[in-house]
Amino acid sequence: MSPEAYDTACDLAGPALLRRVPAAATLLQIVEEKLWSEFVTAVYIAADSNNAVRYVGSAVRSGLAGVDDRIQEHVRTGRAARWTRLMVVPVIPDTEVSLVRRIEGRVGAVLRPLDTMRLPAFSGGRLAGSRTTR
Repeated sequence: MSPEAYDTACDLAGPALLRRVPAAATLLQIVEEKLWSEFVTAVYIAADSNNAVRYVGSAVRSGLAGVDDRIQEHVRTGRAARWTRLMVVPVIPDTEVSLVRRIEGRVGAVLRPLDTMRLPAFSGGRLAGSRTTR
């Protein structure tokens, strides 16, 4: 993913953006070293060895769980098999889940990930579903 694409992803978060983290990380750094444990709410972007965006997802966690725990779930299920680099768009903690999902939808609509089967709606209004975390 290019630096310009990452900047665009951050811009799509609008005022909910916590800060920019322009350095990509490996799965090992995220899962083993807990590189992203400080972020509890974020949109994450996974790319493969050819720098193609494979997946866009989001995490809204609470307590001691961070975005890295959500990435670990992908690793356990085998979904992350092609992921080599990831980038994070941290969102301000306590941001409404519906807004985080809309940001995920916006980022996915722009980056067009190859392996994301469906993205949340990103237009106005509340998204269907509950405030459960994943």
